[in-house]
Amino acid sequence: MAHSRVPWWPPRSLLSRLAVGVCAVVTVVLLAVGTVSILTLRSYVTNVSDAQVGRALTAFEYALQDHADGPLLAEELTHFTGQGVDNVIAVLHGNEMVESAVFYERDSRPAPADVVSVIENHVWRNGPAFTIDLGSLGPYRVRSRTIEGGERLVSAVSLAPAYRALREKTLWTLTLIVTALAATSMGTVAVVRSSLRPLRRVAATAAQVANLPLTDDDHRITMRVRATDTDPTTEVGIVGDTLNRLLDNVDSALAARAESDRRTRRFLSDASHELRTPLTAIQGYAELTRQDSTELPAVTEYALARIEAESHRMTRLVNDLLLISRLDEGQDLDYGELNLSDLLVDAVNDAAVVGTEHTWQTCLPDTAVHVHGDPARLHQLISNLLTNARVHTPPGTTVVTTLAVPGTDAGWVELTVANDGPGIDPQLLPTLFDRFVKAQNSRDPGSGTGLGLAIVASIAEAHHGTVQVESTPGRTAFIVRLPLTG
Repeated sequence: MAHSRVPWWPPRSLLSRLAVGVCAVVTVVLLAVGTVSILTLRSYVTNVSDAQVGRALTAFEYALQDHADGPLLAEELTHFTGQGVDNVIAVLHGNEMVESAVFYERDSRPAPADVVSVIENHVWRNGPAFTIDLGSLGPYRVRSRTIEGGERLVSAVSLAPAYRALREKTLWTLTLIVTALAATSMGTVAVVRSSLRPLRRVAATAAQVANLPLTDDDHRITMRVRATDTDPTTEVGIVGDTLNRLLDNVDSALAARAESDRRTRRFLSDASHELRTPLTAIQGYAELTRQDSTELPAVTEYALARIEAESHRMTRLVNDLLLISRLDEGQDLDYGELNLSDLLVDAVNDAAVVGTEHTWQTCLPDTAVHVHGDPARLHQLISNLLTNARVHTPPGTTVVTTLAVPGTDAGWVELTVANDGPGIDPQLLPTLFDRFVKAQNSRDPGSGTGLGLAIVASIAEAHHGTVQVESTPGRTAFIVRLPLTG
C-alpha cells in the first residue's frame, strides 16, 4: 500500500508551528525596527549633509568677498578656508565654469574634467540642497546661490561618509536580525520542547493503553498519567487529568463487563448442566413410549418422534453451550502429547463415511506431527470443520485437509480444511466465528446450532492457537495454527 507524501508545508507539529510562528513575528518586528532605524539614520545624515553644504556655501561666499577687488584665480580658490575634506566649490558665469576646487585631505586641486562637465551641463536654481552624481567623485549633496555680478556659487559636500554609515548600519542591523532569529529559534524550540514534555508523557500513556489487548475478559487498565502531569491549572494538566478520569471510567466498565461475562458463563454452565437431566428424561420417556408404537395412534407416534428428535437437538445444543462455557474458563481439557497426523486421518475417515456425496482428500507430511493438547477436543475441532464443509457445500465438492509445518524454526503447525464450493458471503466473514451465527446456504438449516465454528475458535484459543478463514468463489479455506511440541 502506497503512503501519500506528507507536504513539508505548512508545519504539522505544534513545536514546528510555534517555532515558525514566533520566528515570523520576531522577523517582522526586527525588520520593521531595522527599516525605521535605517530610514531615520538616512534622514539624519541627509540633514547633516544639508547643514554642511549650507555652511560650506556660506563660507565660500564670505571667502569670495575678500577677493572682490581683484580677479579670481584658481590658486586662490583652492586656498579658500571653511571647506571640509572632499568638498567641491565652483564659480559659474552663465553655464561656463570660471574656477573650481576639490578639497582633499592634504591638498586642494581644481575639479576634474568630468566633474566640470556635469556642473556646466546642469540647470542650476537657487533653493534647498539636492543630490547629484559628480562623475568620478561620486554622489554629492549640492546647493547653489547667485551673487552680485551674475556669478553663481556652487558648493557640494560628499555623501560617501553618509553612505558608508548607512551601509554599516544596514549590515549591523541584518547581523542583529539574523542573530536574534537564531537565538529566538533555539530558545523557542528549547522552551516549547520543555513545555511539551508532559504532553508527550500523556501521549505515551495513551499509546500504551491503545496497544492493550482489551478483548481479554480479565484485562484491566492499570496505566495512569503521573500526578505531576495532572495539574488542573495548566493546559497539559487538564488533558492528563481528563485522560486519567477516562481511564478510570473505562477500567471500571471493563471490570463490570468481565464480571458480567463471568456471571453469564457461570449461568450458561449451570443452566446447561441442569438442563441435561430433564432432557435425558424427556428423551428416555419418548423412546420408552414409542416402543409400543403398534398400540399408539399415528398422530401420537409422530408427536413422540418429534419430541425425541427435538430433545436430541436440544441436548446437542446444551452440550455445545456447556463445552464453550468450560473452554472459556480453561476447563474440560485433558492435555497430553499426541500425533496430529493420526488424529486428522481418523477425523477425515469419519467424515467420509457420513458424507459419501463429497470427495475427501488428505495431504500429510512425511513425518509425524506432535502437538501438546487434548485429543478429544482437537478431534472435535477437525470434525466440526469437516462437517461445516459437508453441510454448506453441494454434492460433488472436493474437501482437502492439509497438515503442514512451514519450517523447522516455525514453532507451529498449520492445519487447513479447504473446499472448492461456492464460498461464503463476504458480509458473514467478520462474524463467522461468533456464537449462533448460521449461514443461509446450509443444505440442512435445521441440523446446526450455529456453535460449530465458535467451538472451533474456542478450542484453538484454548490450545494457544489461532483460526482464520479465507473465502472466494471456488475456494474456501479454514486455517488453524497450533504450537508444536517443544
